[in-house]
Amino acid sequence: MHDVHATRIDILSLDVNEKGWKASVRFTAQDHFGLDAEDIRKQKFNQFQFFRIWFVLQRFNKFGFRPFLTNMGATIEVSGLRK
Repeated sequence: MHDVHATRIDILSLDVNEKGWKASVRFTAQDHFGLDAEDIRKQKFNQFQFFRIWFVLQRFNKFGFRPFLTNMGATIEVSGLRK
């Protein structure tokens, strides 16, 4: 994965008091294994035949294979002290 297609960050909870703070944060991202014209012009993709084939399969209207989506997510707790 070299880019992320979509990102969402949600603050699920936030607690602030005189001593510090604590939050629960959810990170959600989505990417696709698709190649656009800018990608295929780059040496790191163009040098490999399988990327060139995948680009044609994706772009030629008689094939029209769609890139598959990868969904990722994580929920973390973060905290800090107030000074």
